[in-house]
This record gives sequence, C-alpha cells and structure tokens, in this order.
Amino acid sequence: MHEVFKNPILKTKKVLIIDDEADMASVSFVADKTKEEGIDYAKVAASISKLRSDIKGNNSFLQVTATPYSLYLQPENGDINNDEYAPLRPVFTHLLDPHPYYIGGKYYFENSLVPNSPASYIHVQVSEDELGLLNGKSKTKNSYNKKLIDNILKTKALEKYRLAIYNFLVGGAIRQIQEKGDDFWAKPYHCAFVLHTSTTKQIHLMQKNLTEDLILTLAKLKSKELNNIFLDSYTNLSLSIKASKTILPKFQVIIDAIYNALQNNNVGVVEINSENQVAELLGEDGQLRLDNPFNNFVGGQSLDRGITIDHLIGFFYGRSPGTFQMDTVLQHSRMYGSRSHEDLAVTRFYASARVYEAMRNMHWFDNDLRENISKDVKTATARFIAKLGSTIIPAGPNKLRASNLLSFKAYSRLLPIGFQTRSNTDTKPIIAQIDKIIEAKRDPKKPNFIITKNEAIEIIENIRNTFAYEDQFGNRGL
Repeated sequence: MHEVFKNPILKTKKVLIIDDEADMASVSFVADKTKEEGIDYAKVAASISKLRSDIKGNNSFLQVTATPYSLYLQPENGDINNDEYAPLRPVFTHLLDPHPYYIGGKYYFENSLVPNSPASYIHVQVSEDELGLLNGKSKTKNSYNKKLIDNILKTKALEKYRLAIYNFLVGGAIRQIQEKGDDFWAKPYHCAFVLHTSTTKQIHLMQKNLTEDLILTLAKLKSKELNNIFLDSYTNLSLSIKASKTILPKFQVIIDAIYNALQNNNVGVVEINSENQVAELLGEDGQLRLDNPFNNFVGGQSLDRGITIDHLIGFFYGRSPGTFQMDTVLQHSRMYGSRSHEDLAVTRFYASARVYEAMRNMHWFDNDLRENISKDVKTATARFIAKLGSTIIPAGPNKLRASNLLSFKAYSRLLPIGFQTRSNTDTKPIIAQIDKIIEAKRDPKKPNFIITKNEAIEIIENIRNTFAYEDQFGNRGL
C-alpha cells in the first residue's frame, strides 16, 4: 500500500482513508522497553500511521466506530519516541442517526423499565454459579461429564441455559408460523441464538457438545413428551407476544413445529472461534449465514465485532471480567441492530445481574456522551470521558498508553504541584490587609456586595504573596 503512493501521479492525488472499527485498528500500543518512552505502536496501528505520514497534507482520515471513547482519550498532537506521530484524536465528531428499525440500549435498559411492556420480559437473570459451570470454572462438584449429560433435562445446575434453548425453539417456531401465515410458498423463516460466555476454544467446544447433546436428547422424545418441557416457555413468551399485540399460535401447533424440526435435523449448532471460519459463514449480504431454520452459534472474540446476525432472538452473554471495558462490552452486544417488532416479542437476553447492571450503566454513560456532543453542533467535540465506579473503564490499557491521562482512585485528591504557603509570621499581615479591604465593602445586612476591579486585583496580588516560590518546591515559573 505504501509503495502505491510513491507513484508520481498518485502522489499528488487527494486521499480519503476510512478506518472502520477505528478504535480497534488504528489505536493500539504495546510496551517496548527498548524505546525511549517505553511504548510503541502495535503493528497495524504503526502501518496506518506511517501511511498517513507518508502522504501528509493530501489525505483525510475518517474514523468510523460506535465506541469512540479511546479516540477522545488520545493526545491532540505530539510524537512517540521522537518519530512522526499521526494524530488520532478526532478533530470533529458527526453523529449518525440510527435507522427506524434499529434496536439498541434504549429498548433493553429503558423500555424494559415499563411494567408489562414487551421489553420488560427481555432480561432473564442467570446465576454466577451457572455461568461458572458453562465456563468450566465452577467451584461445585458439578462439571461437564456423562452424569450431567444424562440428566441434562432435569439438572438445576443448567436451568437457565436449558431454558434459553427452550425459549429459542418455541420463539423460533412462533415466528415461523407467523411469517408463513396462509402463504404455502412463503420463504422459510430462519432464526439465530448466540451463546457467548468465553474466549477459550476448549470452552467453545464443550458448549457446542453440550448444546448438541441437549438437542439430540430432545429429538429422541415423542411429540407428547415435549408438551411438559416447552409449556413454561410458551406461557412466558405469550406474555410478551400479547403485550406487543402480535399473533400467538396455538400451543399444539408450536409443539408440532418443534418436533418436526428436531426430527428433520433443522436445529444446527455451529462453533465460531476464528476469523477464517467467520468468513466462510458469511452470506452475500455480509451477515452470518443462517443455514438452518434454527441456528445456535457458540463462540467468543470472533463474534465480537463487525458481524450482523439476522433474526437474533436469543442472546446468552456471560463474559464477566473484573473490570468492564466499555468499548469492548458494547461491541459484544450482537443483540443491538435491526430487529422487527415481531422478533422482539420473542427475544430474550440472558445475563447475570452484575453484567446486566454494568451494561445498563454503560448505556447511560453513552447517552450522556452523545448528548454532550450533540449540544456543540459547530465543533461536535467530546467534552468529557469518565470512569464509572471501580468496574467500568472507557477502553483497554493498550489503547491509552500514549495518552497523557492521569488516573486516581475514588475519594483520593489531585492537588497542585509545588503548592506551598509562606510562614504564619509572613502571611498574617497580608491576610489582615485582605480582611481590611473586604470589611470596608461588606454590608452586614446583605449577603453579597460589590468591589471594584482594582480592589479585586489587589486581593489577588495579596493572595499571591502568601505563596512561596522556591526551587525546593519545584514551582518556579508556574
């Protein structure tokens, strides 16, 4: 790429560089003790910076991302290790309005607070113990073994995971029947469920096997035996369907549809944990291909960004780090995106109380930031970035190594450098002079009073004379 712009003709052309998911590609630094400042660009970021520097003056750099926090936290200018530094902090910000069918945090964390609304049913709380078991970190005697599999339809250790699969099958069957209606030739409805709790391939394989075993166990049952298994899911989903005023098919029709899907191997389970695998599964429209009427996707980081999943009606999320990085967690939210009114009525989001609360806080933080940007239409620059409590940070450390940020713990203080007053003997007459000026103007009957500009300057100069400026305090020239 760099060699191309050495061409005499191209060298004079104006270039627009667009960095999609900009907070991932062009903002990344690594520790390097051999460098003067102890850090250096990561490989991709270094290549982008060099390209921009090589064609400096003839290019515009457009950064596109839904999570711009690390961009705002970059220094406005400067260099790294005395090398030319291509600035990363945005000069301006332009907010894009979501399309009419976009569903984001407002639905999941604001509309959900309205009692008996379709959104109020969307979150299903999962215990930390169950997430621990699914992630292979359970402290209990339960583990993924033959005994657990033999008891997969009854074990309380996997209650919400099992419910998630049941809800997905019932919800998907409801949507298939709604979409088909009386049209025999209607295109078959395909839906998706995502299980995203870990970044470890070994855990993904275990979860894939677990999901396949559950599906195979269900497929061995007779149609009548499925009635008791799916009744609770049907009852629960009917509440949000009625609240959304969409059509609710009869229970037996749903059972027949699920039974046929199980018998005809129409319930797929796909493990996704590498970029190459994702590319193979993408359709012509750039979305994750839905090869089966019911598609269960199990994976980690490959499901994080840049993938759109159509008809996603079940999202089981269990990534629960000690510290949540806003730009990372919000990108994990594959449940955000284009969602139909009918799909939302059968959609469920499975997460622990801790994760749900963290994501809700991130939603409000993101709202505040966007509102802050929108108030300044001319420059549209960010005015603030904050750390929320002790568990939520805007971005990862590797994106902020070049920043001139200063972090400090809650309830600690940030004081001026070299702040030192003169002795009591020296300051006493100066303070008396300040009091004299104020007392001469103060009206005991009124809380406020007016002083002249010269009197204000005299007070400030007197205050200045109470400070000590010496080399030992490191404050000369301040």
